[in-house]
Amino acid sequence: MPDVLVEPSDTAAVLREYVRENPGIRKDGYDIDDVDPVEGACYVLAEAYFHAQGGTDSTLEVYRLDWSDVDENATGAHWFLRQDDGHTVIDLSLPSPSAGNAVPWNQARHRAFITGYTPSNRTQRVLDALNIAY
Repeated sequence: MPDVLVEPSDTAAVLREYVRENPGIRKDGYDIDDVDPVEGACYVLAEAYFHAQGGTDSTLEVYRLDWSDVDENATGAHWFLRQDDGHTVIDLSLPSPSAGNAVPWNQARHRAFITGYTPSNRTQRVLDALNIAY
């Protein structure tokens, strides 16, 4: 089981707070009442943190877990980051590190973001709103 970090830095805390204050940054399908907004924002949080930490010059690697690989009846995907040490997962979308205990991290695949290594429009809005240079 890897070490799971949900708020590894002040930047991570600021990103999580932004999503909580601006839950509309999530895609519509992840807007669930009475759920911490960070739980529906894995993509934008992973991408924003990746760029805030230096992008491809950082020690972070991008991973995607396709839920259909875990359960053939499941849909969707979960995005997160790993330190290049291979033992540390950074997932700003989890409410707490213990929430990661049920995630099958080893079934995820290393890959680029949907927009490659250029921030998506949603991520760019977050970075601009918080004045985070990358």
